[in-house]
Order: sequence, then structure tokens, then C-alpha cells
Amino acid sequence: MNHVPQPSARVAQALQIHRSIAACHAYLARSDDAHALTATLMLPCYRAEFERLVLAMSAPERNELTSLLPIGEAQQSLSLPRA
Repeated sequence: MNHVPQPSARVAQALQIHRSIAACHAYLARSDDAHALTATLMLPCYRAEFERLVLAMSAPERNELTSLLPIGEAQQSLSLPRA
């Protein structure tokens, strides 16, 4: 059995928030119902929390997060700070 190392606590939390951001984008792209309204309201909160976590990470944690994010999203997600 292969042992797959678990991400550190901050990296795991950032990955979960990143999934929530992706879900918000999906709701916004395909719907204008109550879920899309909720996504509109929550998206800035998720982004701010993701950015706060990334800024608090050490370089090895950021490298770990980058390696776990989908290709193409890592650079976009980690290009901080945002205007």
C-alpha cells in the first residue's frame, strides 16, 4: 500500500476554500437562482480567507499548495496581493 502524505493543516484548509471558490464560480456560470446569489455573497469572503491563509504560509507550505492545485490555477490563485 502506498502512503500518500496528507497536506499540512493550513494547506488542507486552503484547498477546501479553493474548492468552495470553484463551486461559487460554477454556480455563477450556470444559474441565476438562490444558489448563485449565495455564491455572489460568499465569493469575496472565500477569496479573502484564501489570501489570508496563503500570506500566512511558509515557502514550503506554498510549494505544497501549488503542487496540489490544478495546473493553471496555481499561479492564478497564488498571485497575491490582488488589486
